Amino acid sequence: MTVAASLLLFKFVLAGGLALWLTLGFFNNVMAFGAGVAAIGRLMNMQMFEQPPAIQHPLLSRRTDKPILHLLVYSFVTLIEGAAAVLFWYAVFGLGGALFAGADVGEAVARANLALSALAFMCFIMLLGGGWFAYHIRQEGMQLTHFTLIGLSVLGAIVMNMPPV
Repeated sequence: MTVAASLLLFKFVLAGGLALWLTLGFFNNVMAFGAGVAAIGRLMNMQMFEQPPAIQHPLLSRRTDKPILHLLVYSFVTLIEGAAAVLFWYAVFGLGGALFAGADVGEAVARANLALSALAFMCFIMLLGGGWFAYHIRQEGMQLTHFTLIGLSVLGAIVMNMPPV
C-alpha cells in the first residue's frame, strides 16, 4: 500500500467513524425525543442554578420555561445532527470510491469538508446556545465536550485536506 493510499484509507475510516457516531446519536435522540426535549427544557429554564448552593445571577433573566421553544430547539439540533450524518455518509461513499474505484479524490475531500462543516455548525449551535443560558457555570463538562467536538472538526478538516505525500 502506498503512503497516498494509506492516507486515503485513514480519511475513509475517519469519515466512516464520524458517520456511524452521528447516525447512532441521531437515532438515540429520535428514540428518546421526549427525554431530550426535557433536558433542553432544564437547560433553557436554567434549573442548574437552583441546585444547592443556589446561585443568583443576572443572566437568570434569560431563562425560558416555554415547552414549545424547548421542542423547537431540540428538533433543530436533532435535524442538524441527522443532516451531518447524511453528509458524512455521502463523504464515506466518495472516499470509498476514491480508495477502491479510482474516483476523484478532490470531490471526495470536498464532500468530507461539507460534512465536517455541518458537524462544526452543530457544535457551535450547542456551544452558543449553552453559553446564552450560562451552562458553563454548572455544566462545564458539557461546554468542554462542545469545544472538543469543534476541535475534532478542525482536526478532521486538517487531515482531510492533507495532500498525499
